[in-house]
Amino acid sequence: MSKLIVPIKKPKPDINKFLDAMAGKKILNKPPICEFIIDNTIMKTVFENMIGRKWIDTPYETEYMGGLMNFSKKDIDLLNAWLDNQIAFWYHMGYDYVLGGDGVWLPATSLLNTNTAQKNSNKKRHWQAMKNCKIRNWDDFEKYPWPKVTEENFYITKYICGHLPDGMGFMTYHAYGVYEHASRLMGYEDLCFNLIDNLPLVKTVVDKIGELIYEYYKRLLELDKISAIFQGDDFGFNTQTLISPNDLRKYFLPWHKKYAQLCHENNRPYYLHSCGKIDAIMEDLIDDVKIDGKHSFQDGVSPIIEAKKLWGDRICLLGGVDIGKLARLEPDDLRKYVRKTIDYCNPGGRFAIGSGNSIPSYIPVENYLTMLDEAMK
Repeated sequence: MSKLIVPIKKPKPDINKFLDAMAGKKILNKPPICEFIIDNTIMKTVFENMIGRKWIDTPYETEYMGGLMNFSKKDIDLLNAWLDNQIAFWYHMGYDYVLGGDGVWLPATSLLNTNTAQKNSNKKRHWQAMKNCKIRNWDDFEKYPWPKVTEENFYITKYICGHLPDGMGFMTYHAYGVYEHASRLMGYEDLCFNLIDNLPLVKTVVDKIGELIYEYYKRLLELDKISAIFQGDDFGFNTQTLISPNDLRKYFLPWHKKYAQLCHENNRPYYLHSCGKIDAIMEDLIDDVKIDGKHSFQDGVSPIIEAKKLWGDRICLLGGVDIGKLARLEPDDLRKYVRKTIDYCNPGGRFAIGSGNSIPSYIPVENYLTMLDEAMK
């Protein structure tokens, strides 16, 4: 591996410059870097081999940031050490912020199997069930253990805010958005059927989830160190939205509008991560919901270069490096691809470079580092 800029021994993060660039207040010669989720397997490899700092492994259920959210203080020192590593990684890799999500825990039906990804085989992989989930009828709704927003929901956020290096920000989100939680609790198939057969139940579930997240954000935004809300809610797949655009407009986007309004009232931007082809609702997201930025791009579905043409002067565009190419290209070819993306998307500003989705465990570490190295040159 050739000599790389990253990791950086003495970084100089500047969250205000990042936010100004994304808002179009500054146009930078080179784009900032950004990321939404980075797998701990990648972090551990870089930590041990390049940063020279001991990595802290935790049981799967204690990996809270964007994970299961089942908070436990049974080993608080271990949790704190793990959070210290999270902060140190984002810092030394040249990001202007730490990003992670917490929130109220809404237990759902998950399917489990062994994780077959390299270096991750000691972990379990979970994915959401499609049907026969927690809420199938009114009785299930009444019996579901709906949580309340408590001080405990903010431990991780307050710890990170209290341990940020100078100049660094913290972007956060409620792990899973209102649509994702509804499809997890009801099951995707049953959600689709109930949108026709029992619409009042769907609306009641959605509004219950929406209110919980809203209450969480009201308290979250009271913290000074919160730089932005970067909410994830996957509305689409390869060819279209997962449910009809009209149903998204009626029942789900109004909640995102409330979250965006709340952010703007507290002088914070509201960025949205949403996978898949969601072109049918992008005008709604920009003009009505008033998102400040969009993340998650895939060359075969929603390439960032096309997004730049369509929306790049109205919102910021985050990421854009196709995951398939990030996983498979040789480093020299990846450099050319990253450079082409930067050369097209950076003029005019409102752009940060990073993966189109996340850095999962199967991305070659050399490719992840190559992307960052090229971005910083």
